[in-house]
Amino acid sequence: MNKNSAMKAVAVMTLGLVAGCSSPAIEPAPVCNMEAMAKQRQLVAVPPNQSGEVSPLHESPLNAVNITDFAVTDKVYVRAVSAKRTPTGTVEVNSQIINCTDYPLHVEARTHFFDAKQAPSEPVSAWQRVYLDPRTTNAYHEQSTGTDSTQFYLVEVREGR
Repeated sequence: MNKNSAMKAVAVMTLGLVAGCSSPAIEPAPVCNMEAMAKQRQLVAVPPNQSGEVSPLHESPLNAVNITDFAVTDKVYVRAVSAKRTPTGTVEVNSQIINCTDYPLHVEARTHFFDAKQAPSEPVSAWQRVYLDPRTTNAYHEQSTGTDSTQFYLVEVREGR
């Protein structure tokens, strides 16, 4: 076997090894299973208007994120929501929102803050835009203006307007 033939044989073998080692394309992450998420959703009865009555209204619990718009219920997922007291005594709410689609989205979020009796402790915050590239995560942050009066929060998310 001459030198030229040997080089061709090595090149063919190398191509064969590289082709054999290539793995199939994997889908970009995250992959959101909306059916599983819908099964996990738990709504709670709000307090009734009259003592002893059963409330006909069920909604997201406090200290949570509520997706209020059908346009994005099957496109975004809220991975986490948390709150903490700042050094000045206000409440800072943070949530991670995931775009489960293959295209860019923008959503808007706002926060309601409540006192210990679950009454509004201050006006609802302004809507903030959250930009999400395809299959990415972005954060939403809001801070209360009240201090000790703020005990609970509820974040609402809708499609960007």
